[in-house]
Amino acid sequence: MNKADIVRRDQVLRAYFAGRDWDDNNEYSLKRKLVLHSHELLPSYPFLIDDEWETEPNRNQAGKGDLLFADGKGRFAVVEVKWLDCDNSGKTAKTRRTQKRKKVKDQAVDYANSLAERLKIFAQIEGYWFTNECEKPQLEMCLQGF
Repeated sequence: MNKADIVRRDQVLRAYFAGRDWDDNNEYSLKRKLVLHSHELLPSYPFLIDDEWETEPNRNQAGKGDLLFADGKGRFAVVEVKWLDCDNSGKTAKTRRTQKRKKVKDQAVDYANSLAERLKIFAQIEGYWFTNECEKPQLEMCLQGF
């Protein structure tokens, strides 16, 4: 993907997220917040290049990554987003939050690894997770490329 393609994808995806403000889903709202404020929240990666991307082409069951950002110079950020129910308390609610937190961290690592396998040449891929408990995406792993 050349720089012009990256810039075009970023423009189209950002316009989509900016215009789609009617969705009441908490996780989508969190994802939208990240996209609309990514220049502050994820400044090293100014370009949004994919949303709900297949981690393995033509194998939807292998998982879908939430967001994929790039710096335009061969560095990528895989960002997984999860909404955690922080309103409920008690043992069951705490267990659910812990499980979801673990899941989003695992997905960040798995999907960053999947992207690295797909790309033959890259400078760096970072795996981030982002929940409503965080002020900004949290780095979980970093892969150095060739």
